[in-house]
Amino acid sequence: MARGVKITIAALVAVLLLLYVLDRVAVRVVRDQIATQAQKSENLPTKPSVSIGGPLFLPQVLSGNYRDLDIDIRGSVEDGLRIDRVRSHLDGVRIPLSDIIDGDVTKIPVDHLDADVELTFTDLNAYLAAQGSTLTLSPVGPDIRVSGTIDILGTSYPVDGTAVIDVEPAAVTYLPKELADGLTSILPPDWHDEARALLTIRIPVEGLPFNLELTSATVLPDRMRFSAAGQNVILDTTTMTG
Repeated sequence: MARGVKITIAALVAVLLLLYVLDRVAVRVVRDQIATQAQKSENLPTKPSVSIGGPLFLPQVLSGNYRDLDIDIRGSVEDGLRIDRVRSHLDGVRIPLSDIIDGDVTKIPVDHLDADVELTFTDLNAYLAAQGSTLTLSPVGPDIRVSGTIDILGTSYPVDGTAVIDVEPAAVTYLPKELADGLTSILPPDWHDEARALLTIRIPVEGLPFNLELTSATVLPDRMRFSAAGQNVILDTTTMTG
């Protein structure tokens, strides 16, 4: 092989290696800035984990438009309810290259977010107990079981029955599907509506990061997983509150 060809190949390899190193460095820098921005704008106690997909990252940096970006938040607490995990996938994240170079990333517009919000039954039941409830939630296949006791006119009645899950943008409600075995025969018919009301459990899921709103729920062996979405979100530290 001619000396000139060898030099050309060596130079090409060196350039490719340099581009790869720059690509990986850029990933770390942008990932850290996004994580810092998310922590500040959403008032998170710890910095979230950020991952950015794609085989090449420098083209995204140069264009200022990022695809396949995920933010993973663990163990946040909102109004006494511990949220075990929020895993968000962001589309249309825009950060100008000049802001990254200057280290002055204060606003990050995001076109759309899809997320999984996970609440363990341990945390759900701890929240209910802190609210003074004597009811607990547990999984029964794809359904939810409500068990415990309810108090009607000073008398405590044991209950154990399944519930229907109703998902709202910022809350989840467990509606009794039927009264527990034997409770219907114990209570007078006029008290059945009151019993159903007492068995209805509504848990606010407010203050989610990125203005996420719950859309649907799935029952897992140890937790509830909610699908959530956000639109036209801006991660902005200039308007955050303490």
